[in-house]
Amino acid sequence: MPRSFTQLTMDERRIVSQMLQAKARLAQIASILGRHRSTVHREI
Repeated sequence: MPRSFTQLTMDERRIVSQMLQAKARLAQIASILGRHRSTVHREI
């Protein structure tokens, strides 16, 4: 069965950017967005 994933929205990308600047951890960002860590990781 092929894997599928959805990309982050522009708003989610802004949140990721802001949180990375604030030195937030990847797992914390993913938890806040309700996304898997790998989804967030692919976007950075």
